[in-house]
Amino acid sequence: MNPLIEQIKSQYRGGSMTIRLLIVNVGIFALIQLINALERLQILSFLKGSPLGYPGQFLFALPVWWLQILYKPWTLFTSLFAHFGFLHLFGNLLFLYFAGSTYERFFGAKRLLHLYILGGLAGNLTEILAHQLFPALQGNSFSVVGASGAIMAIFMALAFSQPQLQVQLFGVFPLRIYMLALFFFLKDLSSLGTADQIAHFAHIGGALFGIWSIQQFWHIRLSRPWLGINLRSNKSHLKVKKGGRPMTDDQFREQKQARQAQLDTILDKISKKGYDALSKAEKDFLFQQSKDV
Repeated sequence: MNPLIEQIKSQYRGGSMTIRLLIVNVGIFALIQLINALERLQILSFLKGSPLGYPGQFLFALPVWWLQILYKPWTLFTSLFAHFGFLHLFGNLLFLYFAGSTYERFFGAKRLLHLYILGGLAGNLTEILAHQLFPALQGNSFSVVGASGAIMAIFMALAFSQPQLQVQLFGVFPLRIYMLALFFFLKDLSSLGTADQIAHFAHIGGALFGIWSIQQFWHIRLSRPWLGINLRSNKSHLKVKKGGRPMTDDQFREQKQARQAQLDTILDKISKKGYDALSKAEKDFLFQQSKDV
């Protein structure tokens, strides 16, 4: 078999969930380009005039009018992986690689996959609802494609769970991740109702779902979204009393190191098996640490 195909199969089987999502997105993009090429070469010309006259659009693009969705409900899902332009694909996959790999490191592969799909669906449904409600968006043939809503869900969940995480903008300018998340959210908000052919409501819907999901994960109130939870650099203040007596500096350091070692073990378990694999005692310990940060 071709070495490239073998390498792709190996990456898909043994790679991270982020890598698998990248491969699926690229594979569907290649399929769409093949279908489009067959259309241009008139190989599929016999489909003209039928519902499959433009099979790429029919199979992968999500219409925003609910009557059309009834005829192809699967596009609620397939549109999450579909890109029709190379720049659209490249930008989304670059963003997905950064946000997905970082989120997966903290919360595991299973939660990443769930958030990608559910966040993307939430974004799609938000876009559909907006086109039914707002007159300015009605009367056009707008359709939704791309992983942007799903990626915004992942990115916002990451930003709200790790607000102090530092990123390098253009590899030069250090920024807290929540600043970058706020910029993208405001950018979409300021573009609502414009004719730029971008599904801004899908982005906002995905972002809001990501925020909601992380609040559910930590079991905290929505009124405390900026709780710092950078667990690997935990700086919580430990009690200096033990049995009514002050601890020595050595005892304080030993206790702090023991708690950090336990925390690292739990985070490694999340990375490998996901949050649901934790015992109740481990979940309680993790939640207590998040409150002490």
